[in-house]
Amino acid sequence: MAYVQTRLGRFFYEERGRARSPDDAAIVLLHGYLFDGRMWGPQVGPLAELGRVLVFDGPGHGKTEVPPPFSLEDHTEALGDAFRELGVASAILIGLSWGGMVAMRFAIAHGDRVRAIALLDTSADVNTRSERLKNRAFLSLHRRMGFPLSLFDRQIAPILWGPDARRYQPGLVEQSARDTLGFDREGVYRAGMAIMIERTYLESKLASIRTPTLVLCGREDRATPPDHSRRIASKILGARLALIDDCGHTSTLEKPEAVNAELVPFVKDALEARTPSARPHAAS
Repeated sequence: MAYVQTRLGRFFYEERGRARSPDDAAIVLLHGYLFDGRMWGPQVGPLAELGRVLVFDGPGHGKTEVPPPFSLEDHTEALGDAFRELGVASAILIGLSWGGMVAMRFAIAHGDRVRAIALLDTSADVNTRSERLKNRAFLSLHRRMGFPLSLFDRQIAPILWGPDARRYQPGLVEQSARDTLGFDREGVYRAGMAIMIERTYLESKLASIRTPTLVLCGREDRATPPDHSRRIASKILGARLALIDDCGHTSTLEKPEAVNAELVPFVKDALEARTPSARPHAAS
């Protein structure tokens, strides 16, 4: 197993493919909350045909160590630590939900190191007070006792997965829940505090992102509904927005073919362009 040291502890990562030339950007995949790098399973193969792919498990998730209390900004700088250790001079950042929040922050803080970004089912806003209260109660309960699978299925799965996935792919949804409930509860708590309780408002800073940007969202996403993606795309010059039909929050697993149809050409173009360039805006 491969680990890299960061200010938040050791991050687990997997590496696939290889750069076609020394100045190629690494293709970096950042997963969502309550998942790990396995949520990118359908995307890794096609992307590895294009170049070097790095898939990270986030703090407290998957095989990555439980971090100290941290913020999304801390996570952003820890990702920079990992890049330095792994020799990543520039990156194409691809993040879903939590991963997208980190990707946006990295592009704002370290724009000269970002070739392009793809933001899937994510938000640059903050949760409402009522959402924070509800989420804090969930986090505290899970930290103390854990969630039984039945409660997770009733309360959490309908937010993370669209109706089609729950109806037609119940085995996938259940296995994902079992994986999640196997994560270290303290790690899940600390990540949840950073993501759902303490995250800062970012929309006003998005205009500083000047790299090619793709924004994807499931039309039935309940965790970060499409209006979040529309606002993100409207504030980043040249960003392209695409909405995926019959798809909830976990788009990479629910509709992998539709995601890949958008994501793979975008990454291919970014690698071939070598230098950032704005793209025309379009929405669907």
